[in-house]
Amino acid sequence: MLFLSIDFGTSAVKVSIIDENGSIQCQAKHEYHYLLLPDEKVELSPDSLLSALFGAVKCLNPDLLHKVECLCYDTFSPSLVLMDNDGDLVYPNIITHLDRRCRAQSDFICNTVGKDTYLHISGIYPFAGGCSAMTLLWFQQKEKDLLCQVEKVGHLTTYLHKLFTGKWMIDLVNASMLGLYETTLQNAWSKELLSTFHFPEYWFSEICVPGKFLGFLLPSIADKLGVPSGIPVAIGTNDVASAQMGAGNSSAGQIMNTAGSSEMVSILTDKPVTNPHYYLRNAALPGLWQIYATTAGGFALDWFYLQFCHEMKRNDFYEKYLIDSIKNYGTTTTITFDPYLTGDRQSLQKKAGAWHGLSLASTREEMLAAMLKSIQKVLHTTLLEAKQFQTLNDTIKISGGMVNPAYLEMKKMEMPEFNFKQVDDCPLLGNIELIKYHGFQSISM
Repeated sequence: MLFLSIDFGTSAVKVSIIDENGSIQCQAKHEYHYLLLPDEKVELSPDSLLSALFGAVKCLNPDLLHKVECLCYDTFSPSLVLMDNDGDLVYPNIITHLDRRCRAQSDFICNTVGKDTYLHISGIYPFAGGCSAMTLLWFQQKEKDLLCQVEKVGHLTTYLHKLFTGKWMIDLVNASMLGLYETTLQNAWSKELLSTFHFPEYWFSEICVPGKFLGFLLPSIADKLGVPSGIPVAIGTNDVASAQMGAGNSSAGQIMNTAGSSEMVSILTDKPVTNPHYYLRNAALPGLWQIYATTAGGFALDWFYLQFCHEMKRNDFYEKYLIDSIKNYGTTTTITFDPYLTGDRQSLQKKAGAWHGLSLASTREEMLAAMLKSIQKVLHTTLLEAKQFQTLNDTIKISGGMVNPAYLEMKKMEMPEFNFKQVDDCPLLGNIELIKYHGFQSISM
C-alpha cells in the first residue's frame, strides 16, 4: 500500500510517497514565504501554500502517484482560519503562529477570565501566538462585521480537510491549540470560555482523533495532486504531534526535539499538570498530553546570516561557519543571549532578542555560539519543569534541518543528563504511524 504523506512545516511543505513499512519511495520539498505586515501581523496566503503543495507533488514519480491509495497530512499550528459554509476563507489569509497582533487581547483574557483560570481550562496562559483564542477576540473587537460571514473557525487542518474531502472537522491536538478547549480534562469545547467570549458553538467542528479516516479525496484536488480520486483521507494533526509518532514515541516520558525553522521540545505525559512557563497540549493519542515549549531556531540563524554574514555564500555559512563557531566558542563564551527574536511564546510580556556581555574583543562567531546556547536553555528549562512530576526517558529523539554533529555536541553539553538520537522525516512517517495505530479502520463517511 502506498501513502501520499504531506508535511506543512513552518517554512516549507514536504511530500513523500511511503509504503506501509515506512519506506520512503520518493520525496520533494517546496518553500513558501510569509506576509510580514504592520502591527506584528504574520500571515500566509492559501494560494502560496497550495502552489507550494502542487509544485512539490509535481517533483514526485508520477507512476507511483497513480498507485497511491491513501492521503495523510500534518500542519504547523496555531494557524487560525475563518471559513464560510463552502470552506473558503472569509479572512483572506492563514494567521500563523508567528503573528502577535493580539497582545491587547491577552490582557483582556487576563482581566475577564483570569490567567490562572484560563490556564486551568486551556492548559496555557493566554500567550500571544500560543493559541488562537486571542486572535479570534482581536477579530471580534476589530473586524466584527467580518465574523458575521463565518461558518467555521479552525486551524489549517480544518481548512485542508474541508478542501480535500468536503468534510468539517478539527483534530484533537489543534482543538487544544485553539485555546477554547478543556485541555486539562481532554473533554470538549469549554462552554465557560465560549459563553464569556460570546463565540457561537456552531463555529467549532467536531473534535476528531488524528489518523482515523474521514472522507474521500475530491476529484478536483486529486487531479492537481496526480493521485486517484476517491482515495481515503486520514485526519491530519499538528506537525510536532505527528513527529512524536514518527520518532516511535507513544508513551509518557518520551521526548521529541524538533530543530527546524523553530526549535521545539515536546514531552509526552499522562499527567495533565499545568505550568505558567510551558504549554500543556493534547497529544495525537487520546489519554496523553504534550508538555511543549518553542523558540526561534532556523529563523534566528537566517536572520544572523543576513545581518552579519551575508558576504559569504549561504552554504558556507551553514556547512562550515556555523559548525566552526560552535566548536570554537560553544563551551568558552561568556556572552549570553535573550532568545526572543520572534518574541517569547511562553510569556505574557513582550520580549525581544539581545546579547549581553559584549566587549571590543567579542566576535560574531562568539555571538552566534551564544545565540545557539540560549536556545538550549529554553528547552532545558522545560525538561526540568516536567521532570518534577513525570519520569523522563533519558534519550531525546531529535530531527530537523539544524541538526549536525557539532550542534548535537552543544546540546549534550547544555543538557548532560540526556542522550540524543537523530531521527529523520518524523512528521511524514508519523502521519502513517497514526493510521496504522488505528488499524486501518473503516472509513467514516
